Amino acid sequence: MLAVALLAGQLHAVACTVGKANLGATCGTYTVYEDRAARSGRVLPLKFIVIKAAHPSGRALAFNPGGPGASSTVTAGAIADGLFFRYFQRLHDRYDILLVDNRGTGESAPLACDFAPASSPQLYFRQLWPDSLVRQCRAELATRANLSLYSTSVAVDDLDELRAALGYSKLVLNGGSYGTTFFLDYARRHPASVESLVLIGVAPPHFIIIPLQDAQGAQLSIDRLIAECKSDANCDRSFPSLETHFQALVQRFDKGEISVPLRNATTKRIAVVRLSKEVFTDRLRQLLYYPANAKYAPFIIDRAYRGNYMPLATMVDVVSRGFATLLAEGLNLSVTCAEDDPFITRGAIQRTSSDSFEGDLRVRAQQRACRIWNVKPVPAAFAEPVRSDAPILMISGSDDPTSPAKFAREALPYLPNARILLIRNGSHGTETECSDRLVAEFVSAGGARGLDLESCGGAYHRPPFATSMEGFGD
Repeated sequence: MLAVALLAGQLHAVACTVGKANLGATCGTYTVYEDRAARSGRVLPLKFIVIKAAHPSGRALAFNPGGPGASSTVTAGAIADGLFFRYFQRLHDRYDILLVDNRGTGESAPLACDFAPASSPQLYFRQLWPDSLVRQCRAELATRANLSLYSTSVAVDDLDELRAALGYSKLVLNGGSYGTTFFLDYARRHPASVESLVLIGVAPPHFIIIPLQDAQGAQLSIDRLIAECKSDANCDRSFPSLETHFQALVQRFDKGEISVPLRNATTKRIAVVRLSKEVFTDRLRQLLYYPANAKYAPFIIDRAYRGNYMPLATMVDVVSRGFATLLAEGLNLSVTCAEDDPFITRGAIQRTSSDSFEGDLRVRAQQRACRIWNVKPVPAAFAEPVRSDAPILMISGSDDPTSPAKFAREALPYLPNARILLIRNGSHGTETECSDRLVAEFVSAGGARGLDLESCGGAYHRPPFATSMEGFGD
């Protein structure tokens, strides 16, 4: 059988259903040039799913979960069944829900790498991006992709082309984490295509260089967690010296790698591996992304201080392999190495890392990986302020270790129709019944006028702190 060559600009769509609710949807692909500027050469199929509105109005809400490297279409079932961000169900009456896997993610010519292979914990316990695995994956992917053609702005233009092909005049843009970077760039490049924006865990491209900001975010988040434990009777009784023990543990890693016992996910046998401070500090930061995981941090820290490293090793393993599963890690490097790494200066590293337990380890690890990944930097204009007159609702958590609330506040002068909902004690993407209601009201009204953001910001309470590892990773 002869292979059929793909042509750019082809829309293929079929009726389908999503979720246990069997909601009516359209599933398909749209083809774009890998090299949009040349308009020739390799063609990429972009996977998309449109969950059809109950009462179609010709309007759509596009969702991007972030990463960089997360798949949008994989969320279709959870959205249909109301398992997270339940405002989708409130808006589904009139709005189609548009889910598109950006180039390089999901099923859109994914740039997939596994930097945390279960069979080789000795690699990912010592380096966040193991050198040998980065070299190996880059060499493999380079045979079928130009790794410099997967930046945010290129994917933004893909989405706008698909929007037009599907017949939507404007989109409501709903992004989380990196998805906020993505959609702010969309608003900058295609302002006429924007109805409004809902940005959760705000990371504006003009303020955030991801590896630089993570050190400060990690310190903010651990300080908040320690204070919350101190104010919680059960946590303070169980871990009365949490701050002192945490500082002592960090200092222990300053002396070098620590041997920790790990139950290997492949062999099921316990083996000893070496854990570096680089990996320990950043996996702890990532544990703090979500309160349901952060609740285990005091127990993990306390046991490690006392010499029981099994809970710590389990956390590092679960978090490492979890991110490897969620993200197309090659795409993640293509984006961050083109959009973050080129703008990092020595002075900025010192300024942002000097007062953090993580120090400069995260940013140095990123720089090391980017030297191997070797992609072209994006134009410097990408890091300039995004200015938009569109209605914008920004939602930030006070304890967010990767997109602190200050990012949203610092973006406000450039976004005159934006307002901020700060969820106290919330972290990265914290959702409440109140925030779901406000998002639905904001989108339906086309603006935030009259919304009571202040009372909604106090409607979240952390889950109880854990005193064992029971339920972790479930």
